[in-house]
Formats: sequence, structure tokens, C-alpha cells
Amino acid sequence: MELREIISGSQPVKIPPDATVADALVTMAENKTDYVIVDRQGIDDAYGMITRWDIVVGPIAEGEDLSELPALSCARKPVVSMNNLDLEARWVAKKMANENVSRIMVFAQEEFLGSVSDVDVLRAIASRASKGPEKEATE
Repeated sequence: MELREIISGSQPVKIPPDATVADALVTMAENKTDYVIVDRQGIDDAYGMITRWDIVVGPIAEGEDLSELPALSCARKPVVSMNNLDLEARWVAKKMANENVSRIMVFAQEEFLGSVSDVDVLRAIASRASKGPEKEATE
């Protein structure tokens, strides 16, 4: 299965670069998502990303005040991204492993196409495994 087949095309929820970790957490809860994108400060800046896990293992585990802490302090910036839609799912998994992330943003030039999570990769692999080699060859 290729990257193009496992990509989630939903637009990410963005927070401003001056948001706090509390703002990020509230935004995630309100939008029922497990990550937010920290918007760029300008055209020459990079996007950042914060996941629920980043907040749990970072500021919550350290006992920090989420309402005072800048979101950028626990954001991965620049976001980990891919743009080759022809890559097999295993290469997406390899990129996640190499970068130690559970979600990758997918772009075509400057256009955001969606994201792929570790769960998306697992579903793709499970789908392929349930088809088996004989079924896959006939499709």
C-alpha cells in the first residue's frame, strides 16, 4: 500500500505561534484531535506540531504550568513531513521510526495534503495482511 492510499486528507487544526500549551490542549479537546499544528510566524518560518503525547511526557510529567508555557516549547519544529506519494507504507513506518514520531504531515510543494499516523500505517498493513498474497495478486 502506498502513502497516497493511507493519507488522511482532513485539514489540521492550527494554533497561533504565541499560543500556550494550555491553548493547544483545549484546542485538541474541542476539535477531538490528538495533535495541533503551530502556525508559522511568516513565510520563511516552519510549522510546528504538538501531540497529546508531547504534552503528557513533557510539561505535565514535569509539573509545569500549562497556561504559562509557550506551545512552541514542546512542539516538534519543523514538522516531520513526506512528499513522495508513491512510497510504500513500510517507508512511512521507517521515517516515523527514524524521526521518533507517530504522525507525519504530507505535502505536495507548499500544499498540505493530510497526515499519516502510526495507526494509519498499522491499518494499511493489517488490510494487506488480511487480503493475503493470492487475493492481492488478483485485484
